[in-house]
Amino acid sequence: MDFKKALGIILIILGLIFAIYPLYSAQAVSWIAGICLIAFGFASIIDGFSIWSMMAHVSALNILIGICAILFGILFIYKIDALSFIVGYLFYLIAFILIFTGIIGIIFGLGSISRITSVLILILGFVAVYLAAVSIAQPLYTAILVGICLILEGIAFLTAKPVEN
Repeated sequence: MDFKKALGIILIILGLIFAIYPLYSAQAVSWIAGICLIAFGFASIIDGFSIWSMMAHVSALNILIGICAILFGILFIYKIDALSFIVGYLFYLIAFILIFTGIIGIIFGLGSISRITSVLILILGFVAVYLAAVSIAQPLYTAILVGICLILEGIAFLTAKPVEN
């Protein structure tokens, strides 16, 4: 079986799990992210103490990053839904970029087509702000959206032509 076909099947299965059981899958993502952050935090702290004698300023930074990673890991495990947190803030970042680009395009656009596309980009920026607020407020919608995206990506892998070597 082609690698892309196997990956497509796995993505469809994961997408169905996310879409059918959004609460459990979002919690699983939070647990995985939390455990990874805690492990990274401990590794960063150990790394910081191991090079303390050579570079104290870098060691202090490693230890501080490790402590922050452990705190975020604990938050992701017990309090914050990591999936909606990450997706929501990515939507906010995308919204900021779209709004900024739209405003710059409206102000400095050379032609009428350029200004019309800039207005559309600005509108998409406001839509992204709305999506960010919804994804942070309702983590279940985010998990369902991720599931649908995984299913669509799985279908794209299944329908892709095999690569010839």
